[in-house]
Amino acid sequence: MKAVLWSISLILALLWSGAVALMHSLAGWAASAAGAADAQTLASLLRDWPLPAWFAWADPAMVESLRLGLSAFGSAVVIGQPWLVAVIGWVGPLLWIMWALGIALLLALTSLGHFAIGRWVPRQRLTHSIAGSAGR
Repeated sequence: MKAVLWSISLILALLWSGAVALMHSLAGWAASAAGAADAQTLASLLRDWPLPAWFAWADPAMVESLRLGLSAFGSAVVIGQPWLVAVIGWVGPLLWIMWALGIALLLALTSLGHFAIGRWVPRQRLTHSIAGSAGR
């Protein structure tokens, strides 16, 4: 039972670590993209972005509205670019602090579960079975 608990905790820790590493790489990419983009380029990229095939069911007016909204968002991002790059630079360390807190919480909960399993799950008493076979 304890081995299953620790195995599940290991799998959760690996998934958590992978998710944080992915978010960290995306934040790094966003920081470099925000530092290198200008308003016209980003707005045109977002406006002319080809929609995936599974989005073909959408109403053309809604798609055009979505593209204009993305273009305006791109322009707003570039206007706030000087402080945005600095803020994104702090996202990486904050993500790893969040990772450490998550791993510590997982370890604490797993240890608590380990203790609870040892405390409340009845054990096979070796002395009881030895005493029973000696009396025969």
